[in-house]
Amino acid sequence: MGSIAQEHLAHAAALLGACEMSNVERDAHVYERPASQWFPSELSMLPRQDWPATVAHALLINQGLLVLRGHMQLPDKPRVQQLAEIIAAEQDLHARHWARWARVFASDPVLSGEFTHRLAGAAALAADLFGFPASDPGPDALLASVDPADMQRQWAEATTQVLEDAGVTAPALPDVPKPRRSGDTSEPLARVLTELRWARGPGGVNRYEVYR
Repeated sequence: MGSIAQEHLAHAAALLGACEMSNVERDAHVYERPASQWFPSELSMLPRQDWPATVAHALLINQGLLVLRGHMQLPDKPRVQQLAEIIAAEQDLHARHWARWARVFASDPVLSGEFTHRLAGAAALAADLFGFPASDPGPDALLASVDPADMQRQWAEATTQVLEDAGVTAPALPDVPKPRRSGDTSEPLARVLTELRWARGPGGVNRYEVYR
């Protein structure tokens, strides 16, 4: 899980760099931006110390990334296209990883019921996966011609198929997106931002103590 999280961070840093964002601008965007300017999906807040729930959340999120990348209109620049190819390969690897864990849970008579329960809980948080803030007029330039409702439906269909292929009874997945809420209403996000800023340290100096 740690290596996958590190790869997500590396993807974000590489894409921000490809968009010609300086290190100072990147740090301000990630470490200094107030919670009110973050609009995370509720699904993105992974539960702590609960592996079946973590797998459920991560599988649904990863399937969302696969749908999203299929609609993004990236600039026709060699560096951006090369990054997109590398990121796509790693996202495909992540998808296989989470599907494999779903098969593990489905094949275990003790854990299958627990995983199905956790999956239903994750699905209940996924309605805003392709939602935009109520104040946002719509997708940005990379998704200008895409209907978020189409992406949500595509995600629900593809994810249901992945789960069924793994031997899991898929819960009802929300196929109509709802708007995302401001991050200052999210206690989990506040906790994450606090930890991020602690790890970064004053003046942008990284702290390298053991981090849970």
